[in-house]
Amino acid sequence: MSGNEFSLVIKDHVAKSRSANTHPAKLLVLSDLLRELFGVRLEELIPGVETRLGSKLWGLRGSADLIFSNVVFEIKVDLKVEGDDAEQKLMKYFQVLHDMDPTNRYVGIATDVIEFVAYMPVIKSGKVVGLNKISSINIAEASASESVLWLDSFVFSKPEIRPSAMDLRWRFGPDSPTYCFTIDGLTALWEEVKDERDAALKLDLWAKNMEIVYGGRPEVSAFIDHTYLVTLVKLIVYLRLSGDNVVREDKLVRALTGEYFASYGIANLIEEDFFAWILHPKIKDRALKLIGYVARELLRYDLSQIDEDFFKEIYQEIVKRSERHRIGEYYTPEWLVELTLKESMELWDSSNQGTPRILDPACGSGTFLCNAIHIIKERLLEEGKAPRDILDFILDNVVGVDINPLAVVIARANYIVALGNLLQLGKPIIIPVYVADSVRMPSVTETITAKGKVTVYEFKAYVPNDKGKPKTYAIQIPKNVASQKTLFSQVIEGYKAAVNAYRARKNRKEALGVFERSCKAQLSEDEKEVLNATLNNIMSLMDLGLDEIWVFMLSNIYAPITLSQSKFDIVVGNPPWIAMRYIENRNYQDFLKEKVLSFELLDSDQVHLFTHMEMATLFFCNSSDLYLRDKGLIAFVMPRSVLTGALHHIKFKHFKKPMSKLLKILDLEDVSPLFNVPSCVLIAVKGEANSYPVLTRKYSGRLDEKNARLSSAITQLNVSDYMYNPPSIPTGRSWYHDRVKEGATLVPRSLWFVDFEAHEILGVDVSRPLVKTSEDVLSGAKEPWKGIEMRGNVESDFIYATLLGGDIVSFGFVKMRPVVLPIEP
Repeated sequence: MSGNEFSLVIKDHVAKSRSANTHPAKLLVLSDLLRELFGVRLEELIPGVETRLGSKLWGLRGSADLIFSNVVFEIKVDLKVEGDDAEQKLMKYFQVLHDMDPTNRYVGIATDVIEFVAYMPVIKSGKVVGLNKISSINIAEASASESVLWLDSFVFSKPEIRPSAMDLRWRFGPDSPTYCFTIDGLTALWEEVKDERDAALKLDLWAKNMEIVYGGRPEVSAFIDHTYLVTLVKLIVYLRLSGDNVVREDKLVRALTGEYFASYGIANLIEEDFFAWILHPKIKDRALKLIGYVARELLRYDLSQIDEDFFKEIYQEIVKRSERHRIGEYYTPEWLVELTLKESMELWDSSNQGTPRILDPACGSGTFLCNAIHIIKERLLEEGKAPRDILDFILDNVVGVDINPLAVVIARANYIVALGNLLQLGKPIIIPVYVADSVRMPSVTETITAKGKVTVYEFKAYVPNDKGKPKTYAIQIPKNVASQKTLFSQVIEGYKAAVNAYRARKNRKEALGVFERSCKAQLSEDEKEVLNATLNNIMSLMDLGLDEIWVFMLSNIYAPITLSQSKFDIVVGNPPWIAMRYIENRNYQDFLKEKVLSFELLDSDQVHLFTHMEMATLFFCNSSDLYLRDKGLIAFVMPRSVLTGALHHIKFKHFKKPMSKLLKILDLEDVSPLFNVPSCVLIAVKGEANSYPVLTRKYSGRLDEKNARLSSAITQLNVSDYMYNPPSIPTGRSWYHDRVKEGATLVPRSLWFVDFEAHEILGVDVSRPLVKTSEDVLSGAKEPWKGIEMRGNVESDFIYATLLGGDIVSFGFVKMRPVVLPIEP
């Protein structure tokens, strides 16, 4: 059925629904809709119509309007009026169905056949105590495609569906039944193992890593969420590349640990990472059953049709948009990635020979990496290079880093798909995409061996004990080993083999022997001594129930060191856009402040401006300094505010440390849809003095599709050139300077910012409206105000409106925010 045909079916259905004023008529209209959209025949529906349900245990009796598959429909003539009754009926049906089969999962949908509201039961000690509203849609207001996908995510009647990222969002994203079922299951499993040392360790290491991403320590619920998403992506990658169409638990284990791919020569496509807690022996069988359910849902797709476009968009579609924006992640549309790389390559070719070495230090889901792979493949093929040489060049020279492990799993999948037929060469592959902080380098120290001093990189594992002071275990890698990619990879593979041997038989001597035999690297005696000491410490940690996560940590966190010592020709990407004030970790904030001053982005007497600084500007300078060779190019997508006269951006535009010359600006302020703040692309060459004006290419226009290809987007955009000069800094003070003391500081926001609660029937008392703490404020609240919600009636004389910085746009504002202030008008 085509999109137009879907639209006609939905339009016709809405008209029929509005004229159906009785319960049987509504049921008939719903039956027709399921038949026309999903091919559900009437004889398939009849057994579930007016199903008699009863429970002697709870004294319940009644008839469900329609049960089809695992969906219980409760049909009303007008859901707005009868919504409460529908919820009560669904609770009753859920209870009876749970008594009949506690292992079966049901979703309830209350509907008047225009408005659909989906619920899951909240069950405690075998009793349904409430409902959890998981999703809703009004098909008279939503688009036809959204309506069909929403309904299909519950009915799910079509096998071999052609997959799309949007489709996956409806079926597996945060509002889907699969998501809710699986999150509930994972949460229950986590409760069982959260006090086990190895599971708690994984949470702690993940949280410390993500604290940098989130600004503050993330909630356990975010860990569960990421476990689901990473597992989902691992399953998609496995099912796409293996071609399996049957779910077997033994194969699921090999897929989740990465062993399946390693056996085919891809060492790190999937690793035993922070999220491997689901394979804890205590819960492993039940976790595999839960994951098997997700895998079987995925097999309804024709996964052979998944391409890299799908993987590029999956992170964008499934991860909650509010979460990505809060942590400064903005998905870069395909056309802009292509344009940025095209401009960079043309500037590179104008003064260099050969094919450049490319790094994306904040690679996200890997869009820049995939496009770079395609460009380089095409160039090298035109030069007559052999496929094996092309593969070697790409693996050595197209590299990504991201601190978010979820993004890295997707980026690695994208990377593999982008390699295409180069995979068939039978060559062992280590995907050069790493989970690491590309801003903060690991610490360097020295250690004493039998033969003298060895310079090592080190991180410490702290293990609490009964005496109060934690015991420290040093995880060290010789600097010489960490700085050589091939050598380092051999050591990591040796560690993996040794850890597997020790896990199986708990024999240290055997494990050390396995490491020595497996690690084919040419190492000096003192380097071997350091590496053996590290392996012994890893085994000691395993003895304490703190498992082999250390090998995963080792294989990733030292990547920035290697990369900084083998400089790149082009550093490209879209760095985090987040103001420093949103980074809650005090130690990391102090570190960033130090870096800001070292790059002279602020003077020492301007430290008060630090909280306004953009992480993106520091990321630009730091990436150029650490990873870019002299005469190399850096091309970053940046917030356009860096080109304005804001005081905290003035020094950045000097491009002094490291010395760089701004070559070209792509001004994207008037392109839509794009980001929710104006943007630009800055392209600079390292090692040359900066000067203005700078050639700026301005793009403007409205795109039909946000993620269009460049060939399509460029036909919809107007292009003009101008010369950019930084805004001049006023030499005198404003007339208002002495009249302004401070901006309004409304803290804590949970107390002042409110939303109005209007009753659907009774309306609102305008003289004394009912208000509650603003949802926007609650979602962004910090300790100690996090989770505090207030509600009550307030006299209208004390209700005002205000604006936050993010509400203000050029010559206007987005919205006024109501606030309660105890002041006389």
